[in-house]
Amino acid sequence: MKNILIKLLAVLFAAVFLFYLFYSPSLKFDVLENPKKVSKPTEQINDNSTQPANPKLTKGIGVYIGRSINDFTDRYGYPKRIYPSKYSYDNYIFQFHDKYYICGVKEKRIVMIYATGKAADTYPLKITADAAQIFNGTTINTEPVIKTAKGKYRFELSEVDVKTQLLLQYGNIYAQVFVDRLTSKVMAVKYMTGPVLVEMQPYAMSYNGEIIERTPQQLDHTIDEISINSNNVLTMFELTNIMREINGRKPLATNELINHTAQFQVAELSRKSGKVVTQVENDIGTQLKDENIDYKDFAQNIAYNFEDVPSLINSWLNSDEHREQLLNSKFNEMGGGISGGYTSLVFIERAEGQ
Repeated sequence: MKNILIKLLAVLFAAVFLFYLFYSPSLKFDVLENPKKVSKPTEQINDNSTQPANPKLTKGIGVYIGRSINDFTDRYGYPKRIYPSKYSYDNYIFQFHDKYYICGVKEKRIVMIYATGKAADTYPLKITADAAQIFNGTTINTEPVIKTAKGKYRFELSEVDVKTQLLLQYGNIYAQVFVDRLTSKVMAVKYMTGPVLVEMQPYAMSYNGEIIERTPQQLDHTIDEISINSNNVLTMFELTNIMREINGRKPLATNELINHTAQFQVAELSRKSGKVVTQVENDIGTQLKDENIDYKDFAQNIAYNFEDVPSLINSWLNSDEHREQLLNSKFNEMGGGISGGYTSLVFIERAEGQ
């Protein structure tokens, strides 16, 4: 009887082992795709001269929109770095303790400013403030019309847009308010001119005039593409740590070997033809091992068709799965890569003593 019981346990153990060997689910990471905004032509759009708007800004970082970049550097010093964006302006990065600014500069004029960090001067808004306060006394137009030299454009904010990337107008300046929907905190504000808003197309849009078709860039390995992508990776690291700090998490160290692994992965993804990849297997873990990167645990955020790093970070923050990884306190290092339309951010937890 005892021998029979031992044999039965052995068979059961073998069956369980084989099941997990062949049928256990592998670790997978979902690709967050930037939803394509609907842009449709229309015969007529009413003029925006009578649109409701908030008073013109008189203080705060937003007052620099339209002014010379020299005015900004006279106040804040020389930027940490300058590089071309994928839009019609160059990015000037300014980083200080508890505040971070990206100035979009075109022909020496500031046409966009992204601001975040607890001490960022985003008046009349405030980073980490309850976004619900915006609806008290602030004029909000969910179908603003922008008139430029190329035509008229009417944006249509969805319910999700209102909760995560609300658009406000102050005089002739637009402010896109990035909100963490889980905490209802204001996380960042992007000030911009009307033409830049039209160029970015962050919302569904009807238009009467020229339209800029935005499609994911193909992998061509030009010097400009490599420069833009390398700088955008650095910006992604900086904004990741700012979002972590705002949420009470420790910043992550960057790791060049992880960068190499992530860059190789997105380059391979961008070479694939046909459908967009919606999920990646945990082969990144094997590649980390091949680079002799020892880790206790790892995770990955991966995205497709985001040309603007601030918008990507806000989208990750408002996606449950990606937010968990972005803000996870157990991770202590990160690395990333950008190629074609794909962006990857890899997190690792180092084993104790490493």
